[in-house]
Amino acid sequence: MKVVYSSTYEQEQRIENLVSYFFDFIFPNYFPENEISHFKKIGVLQSEAYAGTLRRAYQIMTSLQVITTILEKNENSEQNSIDMKMELLLSKNIQLLNESGMFFPFLSNHFLQSNNENEENNENSSMVYEELVNQFLN
Repeated sequence: MKVVYSSTYEQEQRIENLVSYFFDFIFPNYFPENEISHFKKIGVLQSEAYAGTLRRAYQIMTSLQVITTILEKNENSEQNSIDMKMELLLSKNIQLLNESGMFFPFLSNHFLQSNNENEENNENSSMVYEELVNQFLN
């Protein structure tokens, strides 16, 4: 028999706050508003498979905090790219988030160029989707 500790209410609240912070402050720096709305629809950073264990709650909180720190540090620096060490750390934490049951379908290269730079270059962001034109494709 294995004993598993459940996450606390405070941890669940902290995870919800970190997810809200991502949608309110992190994603707008890298993606246009219509894509962020689409991310919410498809369940990005939703904990469908998250079992609510103490260990997974700590993994999710830590990964979200590390990703936030790396992206905010990069945003505040004058460089346009993340150095190799930070990119590896970012990739590892993205992987940990997905393994912990949080849906985070991004790679580190999705965060290499800000939304403003994408608009200035008239490029589409790295997450491309199209609304279905034909109802039979749904």
